[in-house]
Amino acid sequence: MSNKPEKEQVYARYVASGKTVQHLASWGKRLAEVMNPEGKPEVLDDILVLDASYANFSGIIAASFFAEFGAEVIKVEPPDGDPCRRMTPFGENVKGVGIPFLIEGRNKKYITLDLKNSEKDRKDFARLAEKAAVVIETFGAGEMDSWGIGYRQLSQKNPGMIYIAITPYGQYTEKARQFAHFPDSDITSQAGSGLPAQVGDPINSPEPYNWPLKAGMWAGWYISGLHAALGGSFALIHRQNTGEGQMVDIATMDAYSCMVGFPPTIGYTWETARPRIGVLDFILYPYGCWRCKDGLVVIAAPRDHDFRALLKILGLWKLEDDWRFTPDRIPDVVENAMILYKAIEEKTVLYTADELVNKALRYSAKAARSKWRGGGVPIVMKVNTPPMTLDNRQFAIRKIFQEVEDGTLGKFLINTGFVKMSESPPRVKWVSCDIGKDNNDMRKRYLQE
Repeated sequence: MSNKPEKEQVYARYVASGKTVQHLASWGKRLAEVMNPEGKPEVLDDILVLDASYANFSGIIAASFFAEFGAEVIKVEPPDGDPCRRMTPFGENVKGVGIPFLIEGRNKKYITLDLKNSEKDRKDFARLAEKAAVVIETFGAGEMDSWGIGYRQLSQKNPGMIYIAITPYGQYTEKARQFAHFPDSDITSQAGSGLPAQVGDPINSPEPYNWPLKAGMWAGWYISGLHAALGGSFALIHRQNTGEGQMVDIATMDAYSCMVGFPPTIGYTWETARPRIGVLDFILYPYGCWRCKDGLVVIAAPRDHDFRALLKILGLWKLEDDWRFTPDRIPDVVENAMILYKAIEEKTVLYTADELVNKALRYSAKAARSKWRGGGVPIVMKVNTPPMTLDNRQFAIRKIFQEVEDGTLGKFLINTGFVKMSESPPRVKWVSCDIGKDNNDMRKRYLQE
């Protein structure tokens, strides 16, 4: 990524011509404020969060959201560390710390307590929990209760506590009992939600392309962590209004299933399951990836006039008669839809990604200026690789990546800035991961008699 400072760009639309300059100056100043978190209040700066998650990134990720908004987050782990420290791509690590764990070390402090084996450490955890606003744990359903430090016991001394428990099937139902000692993982949450069965090439494709596919990143863990943070945040608002704490029960199977609402609903309504359809989309068309001269592009032109615009810029108007209306293009018969897919690809492979993007932009701009409101807006975008994303000027302007430095870990780049806010933004103040780094400080502050 270039070290040259990037200037914030301002885009304004529907501005009266006589006031354009004044408006842009004012709006540009406002946007600059949005991009700078320094000196602004941290909305959770009076909140103490105990993250007792173990071998599970859902809880770690949830704690990161609280930490970025100013909460004091204490990562509680056994003396030899959370096993998540060793989960890392291709065995790569930084001073013994796995890259995923390092990324989630934003604004956190670390204390070692052996909750599984030490009665004394459990008592210390209970004393910490008396002062905490939020407790996060990912042990089996009822396991913390069996140690005397679950929601039922802790809430007696701290009725305002928000207790977030993350498990595969939640805290009740027969499935929850059956899987009470079943370790949660990203791939099991994906499989249990039904998502992989819907991702991949059609079932009638040749081996091995007809296999279901999991999402390439830890989508199950990240979505569960996000749901946990949202549930905990809303519970804090309820506590602020009423003084009451509560338990937040997160089932990772639930969390991911919430993201695949269309297929179950349509399947129930139509009494037929959504099949795997590879490069096609279940509802919209064209809506997917196509090869081009130097890689891949995504194309979205599902409305009839958008589709006609796409045919014009690709020189495929001869197809308009057979595929004119949306019902003609919805791929309920995969073989028929692939005919149109291949016809479009015969044209896209003649151009580079940038050429296709510019064709669509020029047509869209012309359609926007037209008094005839039916010109269509075909959307074409280049499929970026991770290195291309890192070098994208857009991400530099929005400060999506941030270089940080730690005394132990050295300098490294992390992705951050997941949301921009003008008054109470999140921020990364430090990243550290040393096991038990804050033992003395945390014990002095919270456990001294």
